[in-house]
Amino acid sequence: MNRLSEGNIPVGPVEMVVLQSTSFCNLNCSYCYLSEESRRNKSAMAISTIETIFEKLLSSRYVDKTLRVSWHSGEPLILKPSYYREAIERILKIRDYYCLSDFNIRFDIQTNGTLINQEWCDLINEYGELLTIGVSCDGPASLHDLYRKNWSGKPSHTLTQQGMQLLCENGIDFDVIAVVSPESLEHPVEFLEYFSRFSKYIREFHFNLHDEIFIDSEDSKKIESYANKYDLFLRSLLNEISKHENKKFPQIRNFSIFYNMLFGEANGRQKYDARSMSKPFKTLSIEANGDLTTFYAGLTVDECKDLKDLYGDGKGLVVGNVLNASLDEIANSTKLQKIASDFEASHRACEAGCEYFNLCSGGYNLIKFRRFERFNVAQTPECLIHVKTFANTLLSHLNESN
Repeated sequence: MNRLSEGNIPVGPVEMVVLQSTSFCNLNCSYCYLSEESRRNKSAMAISTIETIFEKLLSSRYVDKTLRVSWHSGEPLILKPSYYREAIERILKIRDYYCLSDFNIRFDIQTNGTLINQEWCDLINEYGELLTIGVSCDGPASLHDLYRKNWSGKPSHTLTQQGMQLLCENGIDFDVIAVVSPESLEHPVEFLEYFSRFSKYIREFHFNLHDEIFIDSEDSKKIESYANKYDLFLRSLLNEISKHENKKFPQIRNFSIFYNMLFGEANGRQKYDARSMSKPFKTLSIEANGDLTTFYAGLTVDECKDLKDLYGDGKGLVVGNVLNASLDEIANSTKLQKIASDFEASHRACEAGCEYFNLCSGGYNLIKFRRFERFNVAQTPECLIHVKTFANTLLSHLNESN
């Protein structure tokens, strides 16, 4: 059910809360969107801040019957398991006070995997289906270690793989997020084969290209070259899966979401469309100091440093701080209304000028502004590659398979 802000903009219900327990990270991945300053900052979100967040949220009109709480951004496992046990128990206590018995809440932690030990496995097993874990791994060492090194420049793959193996030994299913680098595009089979060894325990597998492709928007040859490489990469994955029907590969979420948007029922398709994915208050991303952003899952101040003055307050897309503002104040703020208006202008431009709009999950609004200094643009190189090339390749493969 939609809630309306005072400006009659649909907000919520909140489906996901992303908490940055700490911005500190033991790795120095070269493509990380967090600044070095943030990744060296050892401050942590206080348990009292977590209590404030969920007191305000679970007593509000912005929740429905389900909620996902995700610790992401920085390396959550820098903090001890006892921190998360206390956080979960406090949140559950608040849930029991404010919510009906059919309210469903789940927790997950996204980690680089290097710090997973038996104590972490015990914590996950202690909470069963209530707590899950996701690991960031970019494939075999030859690909993973190109970008995912520690602060001393040493590779991290061995420790990440050991972490995943320990999860398997403890019977723990986990998700995987992999970044596909330019080098990975050249090695699709090795990329896929690596994860097949863990397929029994990988619940969902999702790969990401870099959010922004650093190609001059006027350089059509470079854009075409990148699109062709991505097309070949995708075809290789699809062909490998089709060729070895009896072999167990991870379920690739990128593909399943696309097929759902293509063939699923209207409600399922709408769940992943551009407007829904960036809807205000669908996701709340909250940093360790209480700063809150919405529109995109995991959006941070660091990610918008180049746009910090876009709305005149030097805070990028931060729409408030949960420690000193109510959720109603944030939802009804002039700034949130303005961002929502800008994003809607972006969606309308796409809807009017792009035949792939109904197959697009969005996420390109800020990229449009960075490239063109306006939101009402129908296409960027990222759209061409992430959406159009992806859709064309999967549609072509479906036609060839029939």
